[in-house]
Amino acid sequence: MATQFESFFEELKSKYNLTIRESAPSEPELKASVENFKELLKDLQSRGYVHMADLTAYDEAPASPRFHVVYELISLQSKKRCSVVVPVADLDPKISTVTDMWKGADWLEREVYDMYGIVFEGHADMRRILLPHSFKGHPLRKDFVVDYRQEFEKKVVDEGMFDPFGTTVVRGQGVNS
Repeated sequence: MATQFESFFEELKSKYNLTIRESAPSEPELKASVENFKELLKDLQSRGYVHMADLTAYDEAPASPRFHVVYELISLQSKKRCSVVVPVADLDPKISTVTDMWKGADWLEREVYDMYGIVFEGHADMRRILLPHSFKGHPLRKDFVVDYRQEFEKKVVDEGMFDPFGTTVVRGQGVNS
């Protein structure tokens, strides 16, 4: 007899035309399309999968589709987890942002953009987060040349850089003003 847990995922499978496999005992991995993955994530949220533990990606080159974005979700009520894997286009990879669903996706999406070059459409601040703005390429792509050295300007002024102090002026002791 199918459990309530299993019947819910069977319902999702038919509704979204998913491929489901078990990545670990009682931990389903749902493979969704880029067109309907947000509706799937909303359904999962309504079933208690409210915590997004991680958002990452991987590159399966030379296979096609090459790039996959992975959402790791946890239901704190049932103490269950599941993964949603979304294949994206090989050339000019794009997917919708989920920052409207999880604020914590902000920096994770920027990290995936920086490392893989996958653009999250609708993201409010889609720019590099780990590497210099002038860095060329995306180092976790399988076609990235590892022993390639890049020259950087000694002093790069990037007006879009994050300034944790904003316009705060820090003065040392003994300085009058």
